[in-house]
Amino acid sequence: MSLVKSMVRKAYRGVLFLSFLSIMLLVTILLVTFLADPQAMYELIKHTFGIR
Repeated sequence: MSLVKSMVRKAYRGVLFLSFLSIMLLVTILLVTFLADPQAMYELIKHTFGIR
């Protein structure tokens, strides 16, 4: 039973770590896109969320 708990804990930590990396990658891509062309990114956000 202890082996199963240990494996589940390691799998859970692995999934959390991969989720963290995915979020950080998304944030990095959005930041680089914004820095490359801030006006176009701002217009895209306004269009996406319907802000006038």
